[in-house]
Amino acid sequence: MAKQQAKKEDQATGASRGILTRVNQRGWKDLKLLALERGVTLNALAVEAFNDVLGKYGRRASVENPLLD
Repeated sequence: MAKQQAKKEDQATGASRGILTRVNQRGWKDLKLLALERGVTLNALAVEAFNDVLGKYGRRASVENPLLD
């Protein structure tokens, strides 16, 4: 219930934050290829990775892709 309320508030306010990260060229190519093979965006891969890190450290996976409707 609280998650749904937070999601509604985020959508209503357009609340999303950007992250700029830099990777080496080989890493970029590998990530782009993986995204292409899976049929997803790099942003979707990043969201998945962020949630994996949160889970690894015992936190709730709370990162959502703001680019999805």
